[in-house]
Amino acid sequence: MEALSGVFDAVPIDWLVLGGITVVVALDVLRAGLGRAIAISIALPLAAFLFTLVDETVVLGSLDALSGATAQAGLFAVLAVALFFLVSRMGLDYVDGGMGEPVQALLAGGATAAIFASIWLQMPILSEWWSLSDQVQAIFAPAFRFWWIVGSYAALAFARG
Repeated sequence: MEALSGVFDAVPIDWLVLGGITVVVALDVLRAGLGRAIAISIALPLAAFLFTLVDETVVLGSLDALSGATAQAGLFAVLAVALFFLVSRMGLDYVDGGMGEPVQALLAGGATAAIFASIWLQMPILSEWWSLSDQVQAIFAPAFRFWWIVGSYAALAFARG
């Protein structure tokens, strides 16, 4: 038992979180198809883009209540959830095929987790809230972020079949 706990002590919690995201998304793809995984993968970069424009808006840019890190992280979460619902309602029903296919489920889960990690590291306010480990920051570094996102979208396209 001590050998098993020693393995988990050596692994940063970030890898367990990314693995958990992969498993949850893969199980959802097995159950309901690729629609939600693709909606999440599209909504996160859109939320990151819109969040960069918040300071220039008339209403939200002038609010002093949004100056804290928690408030800004909450605003990003609200944007991401709202965009997830908007994107999922855009007619991705044709993507719901592939239910019960384990290879497609693992590809979609891994691609969604990679997009999640890339966007998390791209947003400084989220990195203030939870700083990912040095290993994750090195793998999803800004020099590789483009390739992670493009590769993830390619994996989602391949999983769609």
